[in-house]
Amino acid sequence: MGSPKAARSKAGQGGIWRRRISAPFVVVLVAAVLVLVAFTGQFVQGPDASSRFTPVHVEDSIPRRVPTDQGKKIFRVLFDCLYLVHRLLVVADRFRYAGLETSDSSRQEGEGSDQKAEPDESPDEAIREQQQPPEETTGAALLFVSLCNLTDQQLVYKLGLRLIFCSQSEYSGKESALQVQEDEEGIVKEAGSAPYTKCTLPSSTTVCDLSNLRFDICELCGDARTIGQSSTVMYVPHTQTSDGEEWSIRAQSRKNLPWIKKVTVKSLNTSQPAPRCTSKHAMPAIVFALGGLTANIWHDFSDVLVPLFLTAREFNGDVQFLITNNQPWFTKKYSTILSNLTRHAIIDFDLDNQVRCYPHVIVGLRSHGDLGIYPNRSPQNYTMMDFRLFVRQAYGLAAPEVGIPYRADRDDPDKKPRVMLIDRGKTRRFVNAAYVVQGLEWFGFEVVKVDQNKTDSSSLDEFAQLVDSCDAIMGAHGAGLTNMVFLRSGGVVVHVVPHGVEFMADAFYGAPARDMGLRHVNYSISPEESTLLEKYGWNHTVIKDPEAVRSSGGLEKVGEVYMSEQDIVLNMTRFGPILLKAIDFIM
Repeated sequence: MGSPKAARSKAGQGGIWRRRISAPFVVVLVAAVLVLVAFTGQFVQGPDASSRFTPVHVEDSIPRRVPTDQGKKIFRVLFDCLYLVHRLLVVADRFRYAGLETSDSSRQEGEGSDQKAEPDESPDEAIREQQQPPEETTGAALLFVSLCNLTDQQLVYKLGLRLIFCSQSEYSGKESALQVQEDEEGIVKEAGSAPYTKCTLPSSTTVCDLSNLRFDICELCGDARTIGQSSTVMYVPHTQTSDGEEWSIRAQSRKNLPWIKKVTVKSLNTSQPAPRCTSKHAMPAIVFALGGLTANIWHDFSDVLVPLFLTAREFNGDVQFLITNNQPWFTKKYSTILSNLTRHAIIDFDLDNQVRCYPHVIVGLRSHGDLGIYPNRSPQNYTMMDFRLFVRQAYGLAAPEVGIPYRADRDDPDKKPRVMLIDRGKTRRFVNAAYVVQGLEWFGFEVVKVDQNKTDSSSLDEFAQLVDSCDAIMGAHGAGLTNMVFLRSGGVVVHVVPHGVEFMADAFYGAPARDMGLRHVNYSISPEESTLLEKYGWNHTVIKDPEAVRSSGGLEKVGEVYMSEQDIVLNMTRFGPILLKAIDFIM
């Protein structure tokens, strides 16, 4: 039988031959990786790098570090090449070791069997010893050695990405704050996060409050698990004696609208098994619904954006939104606002097939009133002024201390106060719009006339800049006046109130304007300025007694007659004193 030392020597020759062939490939690949990592810095990015606030599916929604498409292709090619080289070398080694064994057998017949193997070492151990990397091998080289001993291309690729991440940390000198790991059960979870301390475990398992006339809300603190495809959120109580309870709520600020989608909240009892987490998160989450009366800018703000600010702002962006009955146009139109309320990917709850585990989940949106925030009801004492300043900051508008444009340029003798005139396209429109523009100019205004359709369809970022350039905004009672949120502090809202809707004018726009730090002046038109007079005549109840119409037909009748059938013929002479009051506020 051949000598173990001889076998070791021959195996060493094979290892030397293999290293001589593979070393250039490894060196080239290592160099390519390091050069790409050092000079691009674009391989890893958040899940929202390209379209941050487009709702995403499961595989795109976990906060994680993933390669870009270009980086992924490059590294796929590199590691496929490495894998191919590895397989070729393995095949070559097999032939070579087969030749060594044949040679040993021939010598064994010629030399006899008087040689004995050393008891403490075998040829296989000798070969493995030759294949072990030297002690001074770097961490990157060790990873490549590990790669060369893998036979699964998917694992090769995964470890290649790990190498990218390790290299980035090594060369940047710091770790990323957001990483994703897999635990021993294969559950995706975030790593490097401190324990969650922003809510306290409740004393009971009753996690939902249905007492508010406007909205329902559920707050789950501790172990909450969301199951999007069944529109369910499960709460695993910390006590061992809890009874299972279940609630079904409309997860928006208007719970009386029957078409808002419901979300089921279940508090499990000790006998009910909790669903296994497929992803674990360290941040809180808010589950809420779109739909309802949205697609009207006033309802967009009053029913969703203001309540979402009220519910989410305290988390300072470290909160994830899970939206049921998602409306892609909404997340696109208001992406600037949403991106300042959350820095995480938005999840389309209805399409999410994961069981997501959070330390804190809120189902529903808190709301205080129509386009309003009441500080005494908010633990953080938020106000509508806070909301307006938040919106202005999100759109990059002038800082709070900057005055309205007319005051900011007071040294310009030719400077005129600038007013935006919003002319509605269908109802409550100014029939004599051209005459109104002339009258405003006669009073000394520079007029920026926009159609209601433009405020709905144009880029909100651009439109916010346009409103910010104005000292006042003027329009008939309607959604267009909601754009006052983009005015600077001290800006003026000139509110033209159609016949028969005086009772709702202040609550919808007057009070919100004042709460936002703006000036509000309203003008109630006379019957002569309403097109309803021509249709119904002086003796009709619609003209003589709008209150009786509202009492008998309710808000539906008000909407049908006074909101939908009425246009305005503005009397600029009668309207003049209101404009002078607005000018006084501006100057």
